[in-house]
Amino acid sequence: MKILLEEKVLGTQSKKNSKYYWVLETVTGKNEVTQEFEEDDFQMTSSETGFIQNVKEEIIEKINSENVFSFAYEPKEGDYLSIKNNLRKNEYLNLIFMNNSWKEEIYMCSYRDCEGDVYTTIKTGVAFISENEIFF
Repeated sequence: MKILLEEKVLGTQSKKNSKYYWVLETVTGKNEVTQEFEEDDFQMTSSETGFIQNVKEEIIEKINSENVFSFAYEPKEGDYLSIKNNLRKNEYLNLIFMNNSWKEEIYMCSYRDCEGDVYTTIKTGVAFISENEIFF
């Protein structure tokens, strides 16, 4: 498996010309939380089946073992990465950096504090994902 997350400002043209894109966010502050989440507030956010879902274990293994970004990046606790299929809006993979590794967030806001944490986009770009080593 080969993965490259290339930094690129996502304008209409760059998103249109790529099959996969990504958004990297980090926690930059806290909101005052007025209400606690109930267990049944969690909604399923795992995407529909597709290529990303079929190879998600390999993607997670790769991203945890090497820098797959086209720039120097050291993840910190709470960083959030979404890899999305531009052609099929319901196919994506949401990852959060917790306890020194990336984990899939299957249920919306089950790991991250969506009410309390303020997230800001660090970078965006185009994702190249291939099962074949000679793709790049």
